[in-house]
Amino acid sequence: MSVDTNTPTAARRGPEDASWLGVWQQGMRRTLAHFRAVPFTLAVLAAFLVTGAITGSFLSGPPQALLPLASVSAPGLRAGHWWSLFTSMFFATNLLAYLAASLMILLLLGLAERHLGTLRTAVFYFAGQFAAVTLYLLATQTARYLGDGWLGLMVNARLIGPYAAVLAVALAAGGLLPTLWQRRLRTGVVSASLLLVLYVGHPETVVGLTGALAGLATGWWIQDDRGTLHRHRSTGRETRNLLALTVAIFAVGPILTAAVSSPTGPLALLRDVVLNPLPTLSQLEQNCGGTVDVSCLEAGRAGFAGPLGLALAVVPVVLLLICADGMRQGRRLALRIAIAVQLGVTALAAVYLALFARIPHYPNRPRTAVMGSGFVHVLPLVAVPLLLVLLLWFNRRQFRVETAPRARKILGLVVGGTWLALTGAYAVAWLAAGGMDRDGGVLGLAAELARQYLPLPIPGSYGRLFQNRNAVEASLFAFAGIIFWGVALAAVWLVLRRRVHATGLNRTDAGSGDRDAARDLIRQGGDSLSWMALWEPNKYWFTADRRAGVAYQQHGNVALTLAGPFGPAALREEAAAGFMRYCAEHALIPCFYSCTAELWPMFRARGFRRVAVAQETRLAVRQLEFKGKEWQNVRTALNRAAKTGVGVVWGRYSEFPAALRAQLIEVSEDWAAQKQVPEMGFTLGGIDELDDDEVLCCLAMDASGRVQGVTSWLPVYEDGQLVSWTLDFMRRRGDAFPGVMEFLIASAVLELKRTVEVISLSGSPLAKEGAGDDAGDGEAGGVAGDGAARDSAAGDGAVADAGPNGLAGILDVVGRALEPVYGFRSLATFKSRFKPDYRTLYLYYQDPLQLPAMGRALSRAYLPGLSVRQSARLLRTLVR
Repeated sequence: MSVDTNTPTAARRGPEDASWLGVWQQGMRRTLAHFRAVPFTLAVLAAFLVTGAITGSFLSGPPQALLPLASVSAPGLRAGHWWSLFTSMFFATNLLAYLAASLMILLLLGLAERHLGTLRTAVFYFAGQFAAVTLYLLATQTARYLGDGWLGLMVNARLIGPYAAVLAVALAAGGLLPTLWQRRLRTGVVSASLLLVLYVGHPETVVGLTGALAGLATGWWIQDDRGTLHRHRSTGRETRNLLALTVAIFAVGPILTAAVSSPTGPLALLRDVVLNPLPTLSQLEQNCGGTVDVSCLEAGRAGFAGPLGLALAVVPVVLLLICADGMRQGRRLALRIAIAVQLGVTALAAVYLALFARIPHYPNRPRTAVMGSGFVHVLPLVAVPLLLVLLLWFNRRQFRVETAPRARKILGLVVGGTWLALTGAYAVAWLAAGGMDRDGGVLGLAAELARQYLPLPIPGSYGRLFQNRNAVEASLFAFAGIIFWGVALAAVWLVLRRRVHATGLNRTDAGSGDRDAARDLIRQGGDSLSWMALWEPNKYWFTADRRAGVAYQQHGNVALTLAGPFGPAALREEAAAGFMRYCAEHALIPCFYSCTAELWPMFRARGFRRVAVAQETRLAVRQLEFKGKEWQNVRTALNRAAKTGVGVVWGRYSEFPAALRAQLIEVSEDWAAQKQVPEMGFTLGGIDELDDDEVLCCLAMDASGRVQGVTSWLPVYEDGQLVSWTLDFMRRRGDAFPGVMEFLIASAVLELKRTVEVISLSGSPLAKEGAGDDAGDGEAGGVAGDGAARDSAAGDGAVADAGPNGLAGILDVVGRALEPVYGFRSLATFKSRFKPDYRTLYLYYQDPLQLPAMGRALSRAYLPGLSVRQSARLLRTLVR
């Protein structure tokens, strides 16, 4: 790790230099500083615990005599006990509730006080309790009026605990948090609150949800007052994290319900979808009648295979948790499995819905209101998993890592082979025992096989059916499903996790072996953008001897390359020609994007045309000195950084401490939140692309360790030697000091000039200079001008360029229109402050009639996650 000498002491110290004693001392200092900043939180926590100790409420809640003071209820409020609205916040119902409430006060209330201040936190704390209880009473009274048999029964319930107030003030403070943590806090709290209401359904969970909703509305009001309510965009990485979090939270719902005594929530029956065998209509009719109660389905919980059989109950939960982790990594396979599991849960829940709908009304049973019927309460069983499926489906483009065909094949062979072996063994045992005559033929065998592999415990009542069967058949029936699902879980886990922990041939993402080969070839030679070829979801074509290659993305029938061929310089022309032959053989349209003029003679001879798409800015750093009037802005940025104690830290993303990486993600999310459409990809990297040990990160960090801005630099090789660096990732904190990006690039010049002669500030897409589409001759220092006409005239009459009214004109119009959204031209103007040499980057194409298809391919490459709604929003922005 290389560090500038101006770096503050706190920023200079690397993680390897800090002793355990130093880490402990720093942690203690921060802890004490945090406690000094949250006096109200500590006072509330002390009052809560002291009250519980004095009244002896820790083990089993407050004594009966104290309930009018320790709980709030509608009858108590009608009796004039208004103070119970606030005194109930200092009690809990049992030891576990005291522990959970104490942690919530310490963490969430403390977080709120750090951002709201002590006075506002106290006001919002008690106001949040008032608002939450008011909303709760309004909801329960309305439900009772409608005849609901769940919420309506809670109208006179006693509410004990500070949960609603803590959630309300925490989400209110969320309006002041950075975008990243604001979004995570809101997603986590609202999802968890909704989960508890739907699965547990106790009065405390309902009032907690009303508190969370009140706090969410307050947070929006605070944001609107600050003018930041519109900030809602997130990067693809954070979208995947939030979706994975949502899937994981709802995955544990059935297990949570099983651990709670007497759950009454609408989704409590999913415990029986997951943990119990499917009931019959007669069971439901006999035990449940026309109403829904979880206890009515307890019969038959004992499994035929014993405790091991009950392990099948957690198969969907474990599978969804594995998929949630895979989704966080962007794996498409994880997304598909998660959708399949949710659809399976939806189908099983629909069986319950159909069974309840078929329960007839009997004259001797009272007719219930619509809200009081079991049918209405079973509806969420289908609706919630189906909504999760739709949420995942609409965001499917965010998952771009495809599992390798080899890994998918192995997974299919292992899972399918296990199923075939177990099914075949049972079929043989069944036939040998006379199953054809005993069970009604092949349909009987099919029914028994289907029941074995449902991820549901086989009920103990099946034991009577197997009393007279041989031990082999009974054992296979009981344990085949357990063995199959165990193997399936292990196989899926290995496939999804190997991408993270394995290398080379053991990795399971598509193209991992080709990507390693491409990395080796790029070290042999490439241009300034070649390192971007290693990013997802690029694919690779190699020459027959694998000594050169081309990176490309296929969108429709267009093969869109990222920069030119890579490998030894002498083989690049051969690689380009070979890739064109490959495209011709596979009916693909070759489109060479962001290429230099190096291969123009070869392309021109083959009838290709070209149009300038960007200007690459290059700095000869060895001769660069920030002297003279033209460098005043850069010197001002360096001086301002020195005065404010801001230094620069160099290193690899993977080497940074977790807290520092979290800051980088926070800065990136704040930047993305200001955009009306998603962040772009293709030649524009994000946080995911920083996680490469050959990519350098340059951070502007103040004396307190707060990151002000960040840039990343991609290596450029020639003949195996590092010859340059290319600027890629650029992000600044919203409140960073003016000139932080000038400071970072100037610092990079001073640092990198020790090892290379030239660095590239990369190109600015759709921000070229000059009128002609053939601007420049492709050499460093060539500025866009009328060289296009000379190049065009040099070719034969059959070869013509797009012309100013062709694709070049279209790109120019699009570049101007996108300027308010992405600022490409402003970026180019910023880079021009460093007095760079220019090198034109081109798009090479063969047939003008294929330009619409290439335009669609470029839009899909740069904006892979653009939805229909976002496309409409972007279009409205362009036509204003």
